[in-house]
Amino acid sequence: MDGQRPEATGVHVSEADAQRQGITQMTGLEAETRLAYARFGEREARGNSPLYEEVSGAIARDDTLLARIETLPAAKRQPNLVLGAARYLNAPETGADAFVTWMVEHWDAVERVVRGRATQTNEAGRCATLLPFVVEAAQGRPIALVEVGCSAGLALFPDLYAYRFDAADGVADRVGAGSPELATAVSGAQFDLPMGLPLVAWRGGLDLNPLDVLSDSAKARDNARWLEALVWPGQTTRAERLRGCLATVRGHLGTHPGERPVVVRGDVVDDLDELLRQVPDELPLVLFHSAVLAYTDAATRAEFADRMREIASRPGGFTWISNEGPGVMPGIAETVPEGVEVPAGRFVLAVDGVARALVGPHGQAMEFLAG
Repeated sequence: MDGQRPEATGVHVSEADAQRQGITQMTGLEAETRLAYARFGEREARGNSPLYEEVSGAIARDDTLLARIETLPAAKRQPNLVLGAARYLNAPETGADAFVTWMVEHWDAVERVVRGRATQTNEAGRCATLLPFVVEAAQGRPIALVEVGCSAGLALFPDLYAYRFDAADGVADRVGAGSPELATAVSGAQFDLPMGLPLVAWRGGLDLNPLDVLSDSAKARDNARWLEALVWPGQTTRAERLRGCLATVRGHLGTHPGERPVVVRGDVVDDLDELLRQVPDELPLVLFHSAVLAYTDAATRAEFADRMREIASRPGGFTWISNEGPGVMPGIAETVPEGVEVPAGRFVLAVDGVARALVGPHGQAMEFLAG
């Protein structure tokens, strides 16, 4: 689980439902809190954040802290949110014991942040794996770009960044002259990389709790600090990328204020049409989502997929790009070519319901699928 918008629709998946659906990114949402933290440390933090691995294990053994975490609503107990709140409040990162002791001593402050915030890791690094398919959908035309689960909206500006596509035998391609450079390792029997950037004429987003980090205000700066607190300790590249993307988009909007995205606060199904009504009819619409639908129940995911098929007949044209864990979206897993196994921790990137690539959850790798 990457911590993206666990309240994207206000509906959460039980562990049993996650297993039935083949979802692998759901650790941290188990009903039993001790199990949630133990598994988070063993399955997610291990190899990604040594401090979080140690802290999660220590919390799973600390009855006092577990009891306090269990006073939170179930959806607020997940490790990404609780640990992110502690980091936001400057918990010491000198070791697991110091971190956990500080959390016990400062629990009231941690609880206030947890209850008032949500996990919204706005990982713009995913733009590297989305880019080839956005460019393919655009076909050289100006497009309307919409993200469901947009959080702070940094992924709505793929045209502002630079990209490096690394193959096993060296750099396969570079695209764009912006900043920062977003890199991904590419593989697959056959793949075509984009030779340019999309021309985005209109941008929009939908989120249950959209986060303003782009305004020149104290609140926006505080929200940006919250996003950085959600980056796991030790992941300096991700933190630097976040700061770089923030600086780039803020600078661009300072000179192009008319390009600020149209953002609607709401549910992925119930409020989607409110946003889509504002999309200019003449523009081809490219709609994408990443690590969002896994946090809804099976009925919501099916309803969302049905809505995507309905929009396909839109006069201006429509492309749906889904970037979720295997088994999250109905029917997509069945389109992975026969004999191809989805490695643990990989997302399935699909275009119009058909799997096209297996990608890293933060955009760090992309294996193109044949066909």
